[in-house]
Amino acid sequence: MNRRLASVLSAVAMFAAAAIADPQEADASARIMPSPGCGFVPLPQPVGELTARYFHCADSFILIKFHWSGGNTGTACESPWAQHPFFRSGGQVVVNAYYVPTPPNLIGPPGNQMCSVSQPRV
Repeated sequence: MNRRLASVLSAVAMFAAAAIADPQEADASARIMPSPGCGFVPLPQPVGELTARYFHCADSFILIKFHWSGGNTGTACESPWAQHPFFRSGGQVVVNAYYVPTPPNLIGPPGNQMCSVSQPRV
C-alpha cells in the first residue's frame, strides 16, 4: 500500500509542477488527470491523439478487452496499478475497455513478472 501511496503522490506532484511551470499547459494536464474511480475513462476533449485511458486499480495483472469505433476489438495486459492510454488510429477511437476474467500471458520469475508481448484474444 505504501508503494501505491508514493505513486499517487508522485503523480499529483508532477501534475502540480506542470500546472505551475506553464499556465497554458495547465488545461491539458487537467484533462489527462483520472476521474475518481477506476476502469475506462474517455477524455472529454482529446489531448493530441490521446482520447481515453484505462486505470487498473489493483495489485494484480489483468487482461482487458477494448472496442474500436469501427467495430474491431483488441486485448491488452495491464500491470498492477497501471494506466493504459488509448490513441486515435486511422480516424477511429477506442469507445470502451473492460476487465475480462481470462488470465493474461506473463513472463519472468515469480516476484519479477511482466506482461508478455502476445496476449489471448477473447
